[in-house]
Amino acid sequence: MKPQRGKTPRKRNANSPFQEPVEVYCRLRPLDDPNEPACAKPLSNSVVQLTPSDNAVVRNGQVKEYQYTFQNVFDEFSSQKAVFDRTALPLVEDLVAGKNGLLFTYGITGSGKTYTMTGVPQDQGILPRCLDVLFNSIGELQSKKYVFKPDRMNGFEVQTEADAMLERQKKDIMPNLTTPSKTPSKRPESGDIERIMDPTAVGSVEDDNCYAVFVSYIEIYNNYVYDLLDDLPYNPITGYKPPQTKILRTDSSDNMYVHNCTEVEVKQPQDAIDVFYKGQKRRKVAHTTLNAESSRSHSVFNIRLVQAPLDGKGEEVIQDSDEEAYDSDRICVSQLSLVDLAGSERTNRTKNSGDRLKEAGNINQSLMVLRTCLEILRENQTAGNSKLVPYRDSRLTHLFKTFFDGDGKVRMIVCVNPRFTEYEETIHVMKFAEMTQEVLITKSVSNNKFDMGLTPGRRRLHQHQIENGRLEEMAPHRPQIDFSIGPPFPLLELVTPTDDLTICNIGLCLDERLRRRQLMILDYEQSCAEFRAQLVDFEKDYNSLRNKCSELEERAAMREKEASRIESKNRSLERKLEEMSRVLKDLEKENQLLGLQVQDKAWKIQVEKNAKEKLRSDYKSRLQMNNQAWEKNMEKTRRQMEIEAENQLDERDRKLDMLRDIVNEQDAVVATPRTRSRAGQNPTPKPRTHTTPASIQSARSEIDMSSIGASTIASSARAAAAGRAGNTRVPPRSAVRIPAAKSIPNLSQVGLTPTTSKSRQPVVNPRYHRRSKSSGNAEVWLEHKPVDCVDTNTLMQPKMTKKKSVSKLDVKDTKSASKYVLTHQEQDSSDELVTKLVKGDVIKTPSGGSAVVFNDVETLRRLSPGTRKRRSPTTPMYDPEMEWTDTEDRCSTAVEGHKRSKTTNL
Repeated sequence: MKPQRGKTPRKRNANSPFQEPVEVYCRLRPLDDPNEPACAKPLSNSVVQLTPSDNAVVRNGQVKEYQYTFQNVFDEFSSQKAVFDRTALPLVEDLVAGKNGLLFTYGITGSGKTYTMTGVPQDQGILPRCLDVLFNSIGELQSKKYVFKPDRMNGFEVQTEADAMLERQKKDIMPNLTTPSKTPSKRPESGDIERIMDPTAVGSVEDDNCYAVFVSYIEIYNNYVYDLLDDLPYNPITGYKPPQTKILRTDSSDNMYVHNCTEVEVKQPQDAIDVFYKGQKRRKVAHTTLNAESSRSHSVFNIRLVQAPLDGKGEEVIQDSDEEAYDSDRICVSQLSLVDLAGSERTNRTKNSGDRLKEAGNINQSLMVLRTCLEILRENQTAGNSKLVPYRDSRLTHLFKTFFDGDGKVRMIVCVNPRFTEYEETIHVMKFAEMTQEVLITKSVSNNKFDMGLTPGRRRLHQHQIENGRLEEMAPHRPQIDFSIGPPFPLLELVTPTDDLTICNIGLCLDERLRRRQLMILDYEQSCAEFRAQLVDFEKDYNSLRNKCSELEERAAMREKEASRIESKNRSLERKLEEMSRVLKDLEKENQLLGLQVQDKAWKIQVEKNAKEKLRSDYKSRLQMNNQAWEKNMEKTRRQMEIEAENQLDERDRKLDMLRDIVNEQDAVVATPRTRSRAGQNPTPKPRTHTTPASIQSARSEIDMSSIGASTIASSARAAAAGRAGNTRVPPRSAVRIPAAKSIPNLSQVGLTPTTSKSRQPVVNPRYHRRSKSSGNAEVWLEHKPVDCVDTNTLMQPKMTKKKSVSKLDVKDTKSASKYVLTHQEQDSSDELVTKLVKGDVIKTPSGGSAVVFNDVETLRRLSPGTRKRRSPTTPMYDPEMEWTDTEDRCSTAVEGHKRSKTTNL
């Protein structure tokens, strides 16, 4: 059987003469400090007076006071019950009667709107009390679950009992069987504190209708509509996906609704409260300067009551299989919308920024659109204009367009914070409330009476039949009792007048029946006595059982109270346990984070230790290498000083030899005449080579005798005498080659003069200075010299007239060069620095690049002066044809033996 679908009936009538204004109520929030002066105070049950502060700017020196009139004014001492009975209870009565209703709270932020709408479990607000009153009124008249089913198009489908039973098994029974709960069900959404329910009930309920309650919860955030009851898909990697925005549509009766919104069927008030708290967790709430928990969106909680007539038997909702044809108008859907508007706020007071500033702008914009729509409605009604009302400028006004056009009753509660700091914004709220009261709404008509020609009281009749059927089923089966008091009468027909046998048989039968009757009377009396005794016993037993039952009932009540107390305590402990678990998880996360930080710091410390150890080892190795280098340098310096001392000694010996030769020549000249005089004869003189006195004098003049001590000259003379005495051969004057005066160096040039410099500069002969092979060329040289190359500061360097030095070779550097030289330094086996100059020609390639053809390697070495051999005294002192040993020796070596060319492409 295909279920039928019913739409929300269109009950508004634009031409109806019955109109009523929007009812506006005012509620004052109590001050935090009772001694603080208030800017708003009630003058009566319907008038509120606003007074500015003493510091306010006034005109003409007079303080201007404002008075505003409302339907009713609730002061700071008014209870939640009083506010509900005056404002929301008539809307619940209209809801049961099939009428729509809209109730919204309006005011600045922190004025008590959310508290008025929700309240606390001990003192509930409007929303929980509406649910309590609704279910108190239709508690026993509700249909079974899933008989009414939403069709996602603002309508409802009516299912049969069989289809509803299948859906109940599918959605409610089977999930509990497949995943049994190990712990008893609890309601964490509604809190652990017991909720105090409102016992009020509505009397005007149609008994022959079947009812079902559906609730939905949405919010309008940044002018977008979100479903707070929508199940968000979960991804194990990215988590819950963000909620999707909903769109507003119009059904077949021109009623506005949220498309594809989740509607939950509830059967008791607590289920609806749980649904409300479930959506409340996802509502946008943030901390601001003026309110610790400020609503950042407009929330709308819809209560929809679906009712349809019962069939003729009073058992089920009318289906299309009944004799009466099913009609969509025979189902009534009424709606009560409870709206908690976000508070208007000024940016200069809240100091919002970022998302909070954007939210405040959207909130103020939507409230401004609401005010504009109501102003245009009032103008159209008072002046007879037909201006277009801009409902579509905001999702809030677009959603409740149906109510403002006359489909239901509209009421507004203005919440006021009487602090002087809120005076400026409170004036705007009061002006808006005063203007709203002038808007007229068409009065709706009840539509829950279904005239179908069925007998009234069908439900009660069906319940009475059910109760009678239960009594018949409970009655025991009674046995058949024979009520005859004797044998049956014999044949009474007399055939002949003398038939005595028949008369005798009749007499006997009557006697037997009389006897049995007397016996039955006795048995009856005895049974009555026994029954009376049993009845007395039964009464005694019944009284005792009743006493026991009362005791058991008292115990059960006490146990129920104890169980409720234990359950409440258990819930509080579970809540504490959850809080402790949450705190423990936070501590574990913090501990884990601290552990990671400790590990990171330990790793950094270890890295620093390793770096320090490495630095220490590098320092030690460098210190050791530095010490070794210093030792080598000291050893080298010592050897150089020894060599210099030997050279100085050699020079001194050479000069002493020269002096000795001069002295010997003079002695020889003096001794010759003496010999001749002693012999008394004049021998023929032998030819000899004479040294001219001028040459000898010049040689003497070149030698600075003042630098040589008298002891040295004396020792030289004694050595010469010893030589003569020992027949030591003195070389003739011809064997001594005395250089010219210009070529003999003085003592400072040969190193005999003491000097304070640490290292002796090498003696260079400018006549025999060798040139590098690269000198004299006019080519452009490209010198490739590394950054860490050590400058030797030698005298003999390659001569390159045009050169360009680079440390990193590039192709563009070879464009203007014709020669290439690469400087390479290394250390030989004697720890001396050797510099190699690898030379080549730069050749252009057809592809636009350059190639180098290596053709020569020039090696530069630094030689120590100590490598020169020591001359003997007989060695000539100076030979003009002899080359002095230079401190730099250059040699050009052919590469690979035959100067094989090596080409390198750059």
